[in-house]
Amino acid sequence: ASKKRSRQQSHYQFASTRYQMDYEGQKLCENLFYWIILIFGAIGWVKGYIEQDFAYVFYAWSVGMVISVILCVPDWPSFNR
Repeated sequence: ASKKRSRQQSHYQFASTRYQMDYEGQKLCENLFYWIILIFGAIGWVKGYIEQDFAYVFYAWSVGMVISVILCVPDWPSFNR
């Protein structure tokens, strides 16, 4: 039982250190998140202003949120340097 436990512990240690985002990756991820939200919000605001409908702002912002969550929440290997 102790061998099995030590293998599990070593596996968890390896898995936890294998994909850890460093500070540069966090900075890149935060900037990416910020710019995606800003760009989609601005595009939605312009489209909403032209159409006189606030729903376009919300839709564009929502699409930006989904894209940024997909890109920024998982610890992608490109964020680990």
